[in-house]
Amino acid sequence: MNLDVWYYTLVKTLPYYMMKVVPHMADERESFQPKQVKTVFVGDENLPTHYVNIVNARTTSEEFFLTLGTAVPLEITDSKQLDEIESINAHPLFRCAVPRSVMKQVIDLLTNLYENQTRQIELLQASQRKGEDYGDSSSEPSEPL
Repeated sequence: MNLDVWYYTLVKTLPYYMMKVVPHMADERESFQPKQVKTVFVGDENLPTHYVNIVNARTTSEEFFLTLGTAVPLEITDSKQLDEIESINAHPLFRCAVPRSVMKQVIDLLTNLYENQTRQIELLQASQRKGEDYGDSSSEPSEPL
Protein backbone atom coordinates (compact mmCIF):
# COMPACT_ATOMS: atom_id res chain seq x y z
CA MET A 1 0.00 0.00 0.00
CA ASN A 2 1.63 3.25 -1.19
CA LEU A 3 0.58 6.15 1.03
CA ASP A 4 3.39 8.48 -0.03
CA VAL A 5 1.11 10.45 -2.36
CA TRP A 6 -2.23 11.84 -1.14
CA TYR A 7 -4.83 13.85 -2.99
CA TYR A 8 -6.95 16.45 -1.24
CA THR A 9 -10.35 17.27 -2.66
CA LEU A 10 -12.22 20.28 -1.31
CA VAL A 11 -15.89 20.74 -2.03
CA LYS A 12 -17.37 24.08 -0.92
CA THR A 13 -20.50 24.01 1.24
CA LEU A 14 -21.00 27.25 3.17
CA PRO A 15 -19.61 27.69 5.79
CA TYR A 16 -17.81 24.37 5.53
CA TYR A 17 -15.49 22.56 3.20
CA MET A 18 -15.86 18.85 2.70
CA MET A 19 -12.33 17.55 2.72
CA LYS A 20 -11.68 14.19 1.21
CA VAL A 21 -8.21 12.77 1.64
CA VAL A 22 -7.53 9.85 -0.64
CA PRO A 23 -4.37 7.84 -1.23
CA HIS A 24 -2.78 7.62 -4.66
CA MET A 25 -3.85 4.09 -5.50
CA ALA A 26 -7.39 3.77 -6.87
CA ASP A 27 -8.30 0.63 -4.88
CA GLU A 28 -7.41 2.38 -1.60
CA ARG A 29 -9.70 5.37 -2.28
CA GLU A 30 -12.84 3.50 -1.29
CA SER A 31 -11.82 3.17 2.37
CA PHE A 32 -11.68 6.91 3.09
CA GLN A 33 -14.72 9.01 4.06
CA PRO A 34 -15.22 12.76 3.60
CA LYS A 35 -14.70 14.97 6.63
CA GLN A 36 -16.53 18.25 7.16
CA VAL A 37 -14.16 21.07 8.11
CA LYS A 38 -15.50 24.50 9.13
CA THR A 39 -14.18 27.49 7.19
CA VAL A 40 -13.11 30.39 9.44
CA PHE A 41 -12.09 33.85 8.23
CA VAL A 42 -8.73 34.94 9.66
CA GLY A 43 -6.89 38.22 9.34
CA ASP A 44 -10.02 40.26 8.59
CA GLU A 45 -9.55 42.72 11.46
CA ASN A 46 -8.42 45.52 9.12
CA LEU A 47 -10.75 44.68 6.26
CA PRO A 48 -12.56 47.89 5.28
CA THR A 49 -16.35 48.03 5.32
CA HIS A 50 -17.96 49.90 2.45
CA TYR A 51 -21.51 51.20 2.19
CA VAL A 52 -23.15 49.59 -0.85
CA ASN A 53 -26.41 50.81 -2.32
CA ILE A 54 -26.10 49.56 -5.90
CA VAL A 55 -25.54 46.02 -7.16
CA ASN A 56 -25.06 44.82 -10.71
CA ALA A 57 -25.31 41.09 -11.44
CA ARG A 58 -24.38 39.35 -14.67
CA THR A 59 -24.26 35.67 -15.38
CA THR A 60 -22.60 33.11 -17.57
CA SER A 61 -23.55 29.46 -17.66
CA GLU A 62 -21.23 28.75 -14.71
CA GLU A 63 -20.81 31.93 -12.63
CA PHE A 64 -22.46 35.04 -11.31
CA PHE A 65 -20.45 38.25 -11.63
CA LEU A 66 -21.42 40.72 -8.90
CA THR A 67 -20.30 44.35 -8.90
CA LEU A 68 -21.00 46.26 -5.67
CA GLY A 69 -20.86 50.03 -5.57
CA THR A 70 -22.09 53.29 -4.16
CA ALA A 71 -24.28 55.86 -5.89
CA VAL A 72 -24.46 59.24 -4.20
CA PRO A 73 -27.88 60.94 -4.51
CA LEU A 74 -27.91 64.13 -6.52
CA GLU A 75 -28.96 67.46 -5.07
CA ILE A 76 -32.06 68.59 -6.94
CA THR A 77 -33.44 72.05 -6.34
CA ASP A 78 -36.36 72.05 -8.75
CA SER A 79 -38.46 69.67 -10.85
CA LYS A 80 -36.85 70.85 -14.09
CA GLN A 81 -33.51 69.35 -12.98
CA LEU A 82 -35.24 66.06 -12.27
CA ASP A 83 -36.54 65.88 -15.85
CA GLU A 84 -33.00 66.38 -17.20
CA ILE A 85 -31.42 63.51 -15.26
CA GLU A 86 -30.89 60.37 -17.34
CA SER A 87 -28.46 58.50 -15.09
CA ILE A 88 -26.61 58.64 -11.79
CA ASN A 89 -22.96 57.69 -11.60
CA ALA A 90 -22.11 54.80 -9.29
CA HIS A 91 -18.62 54.15 -7.99
CA PRO A 92 -17.74 50.45 -8.15
CA LEU A 93 -16.08 49.15 -4.98
CA PHE A 94 -15.76 45.42 -5.57
CA ARG A 95 -16.40 42.79 -8.23
CA CYS A 96 -16.41 39.05 -7.67
CA ALA A 97 -17.24 35.91 -9.61
CA VAL A 98 -19.32 33.38 -7.67
CA PRO A 99 -19.80 29.80 -8.89
CA ARG A 100 -23.41 28.71 -9.37
CA SER A 101 -23.23 26.15 -6.54
CA VAL A 102 -21.98 28.74 -4.06
CA MET A 103 -24.50 31.36 -5.22
CA LYS A 104 -27.40 29.04 -4.37
CA GLN A 105 -26.00 28.72 -0.83
CA VAL A 106 -25.47 32.49 -0.59
CA ILE A 107 -29.09 33.11 -1.67
CA ASP A 108 -30.39 30.61 0.89
CA LEU A 109 -28.21 32.10 3.64
CA LEU A 110 -29.19 35.69 2.87
CA THR A 111 -32.88 34.77 2.59
CA ASN A 112 -32.74 33.18 6.04
CA LEU A 113 -30.90 36.17 7.54
CA TYR A 114 -33.32 38.63 5.91
CA GLU A 115 -36.38 36.78 7.20
CA ASN A 116 -34.91 36.60 10.73
CA GLN A 117 -34.08 40.31 10.66
CA THR A 118 -37.61 41.13 9.44
CA ARG A 119 -39.15 39.12 12.31
CA GLN A 120 -36.95 40.93 14.83
CA ILE A 121 -37.94 44.33 13.42
CA GLU A 122 -41.64 43.38 13.53
CA LEU A 123 -41.32 42.19 17.14
CA LEU A 124 -39.56 45.41 18.13
CA GLN A 125 -42.21 47.54 16.41
CA ALA A 126 -45.02 45.54 18.04
CA SER A 127 -43.36 45.96 21.43
CA GLN A 128 -43.06 49.72 20.89
CA ARG A 129 -46.73 49.98 19.84
CA LYS A 130 -47.76 47.98 22.88
CA GLY A 131 -45.86 50.43 25.10
CA GLU A 132 -47.60 53.38 23.41
CA ASP A 133 -51.02 51.76 23.87
CA TYR A 134 -50.47 51.49 27.63
CA GLY A 135 -49.18 55.04 27.97
CA ASP A 136 -45.61 53.94 28.62
CA SER A 137 -43.64 57.12 29.07
CA SER A 138 -40.24 55.47 29.37
CA SER A 139 -39.08 57.33 26.26
CA GLU A 140 -40.00 60.70 27.78
CA PRO A 141 -37.54 62.44 30.09
CA SER A 142 -38.46 62.10 33.73
CA GLU A 143 -38.60 65.01 36.15
CA PRO A 144 -36.49 64.93 39.29
CA LEU A 145 -38.31 64.06 42.53
